[in-house]
Amino acid sequence: MIKNIYKFFMLVLMSVFLTTGLISAQVSYTPVTKDKEKVTTAKFPIFTLSPMAGGIFPVSEFSNTYQAGFSGALDGAVRLNKELGIYSNIGYYSLSTSVPNAPHSEYFEISAGPRYYFTKSNLKSTFFIESGVGAYIFSQDAYGEGATYVDRQSSTNFGFNVGPGFTMQASKSVDLILKTKYQMVFLDGGTRSFVTGLGGIEFKF
Repeated sequence: MIKNIYKFFMLVLMSVFLTTGLISAQVSYTPVTKDKEKVTTAKFPIFTLSPMAGGIFPVSEFSNTYQAGFSGALDGAVRLNKELGIYSNIGYYSLSTSVPNAPHSEYFEISAGPRYYFTKSNLKSTFFIESGVGAYIFSQDAYGEGATYVDRQSSTNFGFNVGPGFTMQASKSVDLILKTKYQMVFLDGGTRSFVTGLGGIEFKF
């Protein structure tokens, strides 16, 4: 598990260096004449829909039972102005384990919250940070046989998430999106924590 987390953060670090290079290449220098300066203003609100895929990385005590797995999400958002937006997210997280013949487990997330944008007019990239609250549905397949048979289990708990993200313009109606989140789910006897990393395509309307 520690190796998986190490690989994940190394990947994030490499992405930061790559992003820095991309941003440096995106700065456009437009000669300004004394007679006329053209100014383009964005029209708000802007609606977006983003299918994404990536990984889930359990941390703390949650990592004692589960290992890194697949994650997928559908993200919908409305950008109200240059700095503020609201997003909603439906996420699926598949959990793997090193225990032989262990039942398959998974999380479904339904959350929403504010998103804050950090932009510059001469860049094609946008950084943002978002935080959300919502429902986390945990399910585990049935396992065992005979006297040791255990039915499929499911529970719904409250949780929150927070993390940064990045978009890069590919065209007028399409962006590339990358984001990572720290997520915590509250249980009756404690909490479960995990980190997710997702990337995909953002369609703008």
